[in-house]
Amino acid sequence: MTVGMHRTGLFRTFQSVLLSAMIVAGACVFPATLFAADEVVERAAEKAAEKVTEEAVEKAVEKAVEEAAEKVTEKAVEKAVEKAAEKVAEKAAEVATEKAELTAHRPDEWRGPTKVHFLVFVIDVDDIDDANQSFAANVYIRLRWKDRRLANPGGSTRQVRLEEIWNPRVLLANQQGRVAKSLPDIVQVEPDGTVIYHQRYTGNFSQPLELSQFPMDAHSFTIQFVAAGYTDDQLEFSPDTGGDGTVHGGSISDDLSLPDWKVVSHEALTLPYSPIEAIHAAGFAFRFEAERYVTYYIWQVILPLVVVIVMSWAAFWVGRENVGVRIGVSTSSILTLIAHRFVLASLLPRLPYMTRIDYFTVGSTLLVFMALITVIFTTFLAGKEYDSLAHKADISARVTFPAIFLFLLGWFLYG
Repeated sequence: MTVGMHRTGLFRTFQSVLLSAMIVAGACVFPATLFAADEVVERAAEKAAEKVTEEAVEKAVEKAVEEAAEKVTEKAVEKAVEKAAEKVAEKAAEVATEKAELTAHRPDEWRGPTKVHFLVFVIDVDDIDDANQSFAANVYIRLRWKDRRLANPGGSTRQVRLEEIWNPRVLLANQQGRVAKSLPDIVQVEPDGTVIYHQRYTGNFSQPLELSQFPMDAHSFTIQFVAAGYTDDQLEFSPDTGGDGTVHGGSISDDLSLPDWKVVSHEALTLPYSPIEAIHAAGFAFRFEAERYVTYYIWQVILPLVVVIVMSWAAFWVGRENVGVRIGVSTSSILTLIAHRFVLASLLPRLPYMTRIDYFTVGSTLLVFMALITVIFTTFLAGKEYDSLAHKADISARVTFPAIFLFLLGWFLYG
């Protein structure tokens, strides 16, 4: 038992010594380990710092390179844009100069007046308005001139906008209100430089009318074309010939929308426009002569008027004892003529002179009024016991009034 205890004590002593030795060894080794760890950390930190620095430098270099490249690119683009803009401006200036040269100057103006051939065709005349002193028409024109600057030998016919080349700038001098154009302002240019322009106008045209012979009147109607800004010594308008050679300068349709007018002649002529003596603008015109059909006015105006006048003579055939009937017939005839006169006035403008139908209606009104005076006079004679004299006055009136009226009617129809 003593030996066992002794062994146990030795074993415990050995454990204590071994533990102390391990503690001492650990105390010696741990500082060395700590020193090695610090060195590793420092090296890792240095490497990380170097890596971060390299990346930062690389990014800074890349950014600087990108900024420099952007600046260089921007400057290059700006210069390229400036050069392109300069070229475009130069080209535009050249084109504008060429257009200005084409539009501002007449072809071969140094040789003298520019010759322009015209052809006018009146498709229809829709209405002639006496009251407004105008007429409505549908007109087609063709202009032809030569501009050697537009020649393209060996090429084909091309279409060009009117405002891009020189043109005579034709206007309608006597248009009333708005006149519509039916065709686009485009010209055909032949390879030899011949320019052809087509246009169609529809609208009203003013025309002063001398109506003293109405309704037995005939008038000249003119469609006046004028070249704006050119005098008659700068432009020479010449009548052109149609394709078959039968039309010279112009023509008019055989079928017009005019039931009460008849076209008797027409012509197309060179006619400078001179609104005042100091102005002589180059121009041309289409003129046609038309006479009014009087048949309408015979049936619608003259015949009712004749009926009223003849009705007023009935008073001479009524017995003198029927005074009221005699006077009533005469007064009603006068009132009917006055109403008829108002209707007739709507057909004509307010004229400072008398027309033929005015003289006729005024003469007829005076005849009816004289018939009323005669009826009153014969009634007065009968009341004063001058019945035989009153009878003679009635007999005389039955012949005299128709004779005077027939003379008036003959003057109206044939005078």
